[in-house]
Amino acid sequence: MADHLQEGENPGYETTDAHIKPLLYIGLVVLVLMASSFLGMIPLLKVLGYYQPLLDDPVPTLVQERITNTTSPRLQIDPPRMKFDLEDKENETLGTYAWVDEDLKVVRIPIDRTIELVRSGVLALPKAGTTQ
Repeated sequence: MADHLQEGENPGYETTDAHIKPLLYIGLVVLVLMASSFLGMIPLLKVLGYYQPLLDDPVPTLVQERITNTTSPRLQIDPPRMKFDLEDKENETLGTYAWVDEDLKVVRIPIDRTIELVRSGVLALPKAGTTQ
């Protein structure tokens, strides 16, 4: 195909195919380098794992004497979930009827109903400073 082209002519496309042997050699070299890298990581990680405790800071001697409160978590595990749970509990408290103290005949009524009763004058607001 390239026989009819004169020297210096540009046909606008590649006139020869890629040679397969150099491509196979390059592929083989890349696979060998990749395999040796992965195999070389195993002893490296074992050596680093062995020497890591030597590089860590020493544990303080009074660590056993610290007083820790183990009744509650130190961190919030799932803050958005805890917020939703709190909102659900608040909505239940502010939106349902329930006994606060059955012996004293104290009940809890929904906040919307309370606002309606106060607005209509049926229920009076407690005076400031009193708790009931």
